[in-house]
Amino acid sequence: GVLFKRRHRLHGAMALYGGRIDAGKGCEELIEYFSSYVQDGGDASLVLMGVKLMPLPEEPFIHFAGRLPDQERLQALEAATVVVVPSPYESLSLLALEAFAVGTPVLANARSEVLVDHCHKSNAGLYYADRDEFVEALKLLVGDHRLRAAMGRNGRAYVRKNYRWDVIIAKYERMFAKLRGR
Repeated sequence: GVLFKRRHRLHGAMALYGGRIDAGKGCEELIEYFSSYVQDGGDASLVLMGVKLMPLPEEPFIHFAGRLPDQERLQALEAATVVVVPSPYESLSLLALEAFAVGTPVLANARSEVLVDHCHKSNAGLYYADRDEFVEALKLLVGDHRLRAAMGRNGRAYVRKNYRWDVIIAKYERMFAKLRGR
């Protein structure tokens, strides 16, 4: 993730969100909960990538990455310590599956049955029902490298087994080849 790191100069742990940045996707709550994590001594940055449809607070630990091209988006997902999926209304959650595929653990909103189900079946993510659970789960994931590595392996295996990710990867590769050919 050279491009990504160069642009943001982030040090330490990074929690990443990708998608429409709006209150309906759970972003408002995410920012509140993340602020509590930082107040509680948590040492990580929150990076939001996507189209911004709500104002973001001016905080040193919040970074807006904008819309990234697909290759940089994948690099960001891979570089992240944890990918946060705060939407209570996810149907499939491509974001969670992309995170699993690149071996990054997920922290998901427990109000989404689909996400909770993904976490149970994959053993590659944790979920939170409230602010305290969010803070504790994020601290655990940021602090435990071995847990993250194990979850990363689980996520990759889950996607390989259930989503024929090779088909999707082939699509990405064709797209990258086209981009490079321009």
